[in-house]
Amino acid sequence: MEPKEARERKRRLSPAAWTLVVLAIGLGLGALLALPPRPDRPGPGPGPGMFETLDDIDVVLSTVSMALLVALLAVYAKTYSETRARFALGLIFVLAALLFQGILTSPLLFGAFGHALGGLGPFLLVADAFKAGAFAAFLYLSLQ
Repeated sequence: MEPKEARERKRRLSPAAWTLVVLAIGLGLGALLALPPRPDRPGPGPGPGMFETLDDIDVVLSTVSMALLVALLAVYAKTYSETRARFALGLIFVLAALLFQGILTSPLLFGAFGHALGGLGPFLLVADAFKAGAFAAFLYLSLQ
């Protein structure tokens, strides 16, 4: 009979699989959040369709980044609860600040107040893509 730890290890998803699951959740939520009409996309009829504007793509990328940050917060909260390591607590504060910054700079928040990203849209899109990639790598490494 196998030890309990070996059986639990077999049931767990690999770090790569967990990272892909969080990415899929972020992509799904981002696509759902990009659906409702906003001031720059009034809905059905004439005008840009879904994912035809940089704002729609940025909604998805920023949502993916926030999903990854929430997963990272959960990983380091668990690590802190198990070890009481001050480093893990410091990472929790940094990740929480990054999540708060991501919420405040989300295109959804800009759209809710009737503002478009304007000329900064392409640059913010690239920045959000790099952030999502970095957070995915950080989550993958943190789960190993």
